[in-house]
Amino acid sequence: MKKIVAMLLSLALLLGCAAGFAEADEKTELGTLNVNGEFRLQGRIPEGYHMSILNQNNMFIRSQLVPEDGAKPSVELIIAFSDDWADTEKLNDVTDEDLAEIEDTFRIEDEVNIEYRETGMGSKLMVVTEAVEQTDFVVIYTIYKGYELEFKMTPGTEPLNEEHIQMLIDFMTEMDFVEV
Repeated sequence: MKKIVAMLLSLALLLGCAAGFAEADEKTELGTLNVNGEFRLQGRIPEGYHMSILNQNNMFIRSQLVPEDGAKPSVELIIAFSDDWADTEKLNDVTDEDLAEIEDTFRIEDEVNIEYRETGMGSKLMVVTEAVEQTDFVVIYTIYKGYELEFKMTPGTEPLNEEHIQMLIDFMTEMDFVEV
């Protein structure tokens, strides 16, 4: 019950913060996931985008970075608590064997390339791109305090290009996980 109440409070905070995102020059609060006082995300919303909450329940929050220009890609964000990772602080702490299993989940339906980056605070990010000529999606995945975070970029009316992919990587690598 506490998780449900905390998730509802986090949604209210997320909605309250969303209004000021588009015009922020400094790092601003991306959203607050304040389940048991665990952490919050901080990052600057890319220029020409705004945050929209798609849905939420006691298990996850699903939101989206929506472009003002329909030609640009959109980015869906899913934050979900995982019992499998409940005792895991960061993706950095996952064993090589478990990391290989996570990678395999992205390889089930698509041929993908996987590389790793880090946020400004040193949290490991898994960057998954299709291994085809025209990329239909880019996923950035990480774990933090038992939560799986997945950012999935899909094209707008124009195909994804390196500039779009770099925007998402920059967004994620500059994002901070802040203790509450």
